[in-house]
Amino acid sequence: MGNNTSIDLYLWVVQFLGKKYCCVRSVDVAHYLNYSKPSVSCAVKKLVEGRMLVMEADGNLVLTETGVQYMLGYRERCDFFRRVLLAAGLEPDNAEREAFSLAQAVQPDTFDALKKYLGISDSG
Repeated sequence: MGNNTSIDLYLWVVQFLGKKYCCVRSVDVAHYLNYSKPSVSCAVKKLVEGRMLVMEADGNLVLTETGVQYMLGYRERCDFFRRVLLAAGLEPDNAEREAFSLAQAVQPDTFDALKKYLGISDSG
C-alpha cells in the first residue's frame, strides 16, 4: 500500500464489515467503497503481503495481529484529534470528519512525538 490513507481505509472497512456481518470478502469491500473489484483485489493482496490481513480458504478477510495493532493506533489518533477539535469548539460532525483526516495524515511516529511534546502518556 502506497500511503496510510489507503491502509487506514481498507483495514477500517474490513474491521467494520467484519463486526457487522461476521464474514468479509473482497467483493464486500468493493461494494462498500464503490471501488472496482480489481482495485480492491490489488489492495488486499498488498495488505496480505504486508501481514495486515489474511485471506482464509473461503475468501474471508481477517485482520492479523499486526493489522489489529495498526488499527488500534489509528483509532487512538482519531480519538485524540476528535477530543482536541471538540475542545476547540468544532461541531461534533465536523470534529469527527476532520479527526479522521488528521489521523490519516499524521504518521504514528509523528503522533508519538506530539504526545511526548504535550506530556501525554500512552495510557492516557
